[in-house]
Amino acid sequence: MVFFLHAELPSGVVNFVFGVGPRAGQALVTHPEVNVISFTGSTQTGYHIKKATSHLSVKLSLEMGGKNAGIIFNDVDLAKCIPVLLRYFIRFVCARVDCMFSEASTMNFSRNFYPKKLKVGDPFDENTKMGPVVSKEHKEKIEKYLELARQNGHEIVSGGEMDPNVKSTKKGYYIMPTVILNVDDRSKLMTEEIFGPVVCIVPFDTEDEAIERANSVQYGLCGCIWTENIGRAHRLATRMECGTVWINSWLIRDLRMPFGGVKDSGIGREGYPYSEEVFTEVKTVCINVA
Repeated sequence: MVFFLHAELPSGVVNFVFGVGPRAGQALVTHPEVNVISFTGSTQTGYHIKKATSHLSVKLSLEMGGKNAGIIFNDVDLAKCIPVLLRYFIRFVCARVDCMFSEASTMNFSRNFYPKKLKVGDPFDENTKMGPVVSKEHKEKIEKYLELARQNGHEIVSGGEMDPNVKSTKKGYYIMPTVILNVDDRSKLMTEEIFGPVVCIVPFDTEDEAIERANSVQYGLCGCIWTENIGRAHRLATRMECGTVWINSWLIRDLRMPFGGVKDSGIGREGYPYSEEVFTEVKTVCINVA
């Protein structure tokens, strides 16, 4: 709110309404005087908003869930690739990489990716690399996916180093960063958004196989391709069914770039000037000057 005051916005232009979705959120999205709804959140909630407003003349911009794929080829420099992916692996955002397809001949990528030096603990400690998840319910949700991996006999590699003070006092809902190897594409681990420090790494043999498997999920927010062959990168980027593709990078954004998803990851794009299409209306004025 301080930023809006410094920007000298007139009183009443920006309002914060606090509350839970079924009450405050529902009242806002179904109010007849609300003309535009810009939502970022889960696919389930996004579709609820779409259904709840179906009888209203309201514009929607929905940025929903993601199950984002990274495709890693054997010509990539792992020393450059792994630190970038590892950094964003522990960031709980909808644009994070959830499943990585690694060319079969370079599956040592999965061994090098092992997050063994990540310190998990108090987020106020400057040495901490990853803090807790947001709630007990969310921790339990993530743990159900890990239990599913164990039941199906997948190879689970848990990395990181838990802060002994956190471990002994059990303050916060902590999940160790976890890598799961060789998961079946039809598994919920590969098709559902976990939204936690869990990533699946699976091998592929050909470009066509990699892109087909990456596109097989219901989501389409973003993805990344790692290769020294720029021609191949451009070729695959056009085939990835998602709103944003990063090549040899991840989560590099300019707020003037369009951002949004396809399929179950949302509708619409935001980011100047695309946000103008969401929050303003185009008017045509014709004058007879004869």
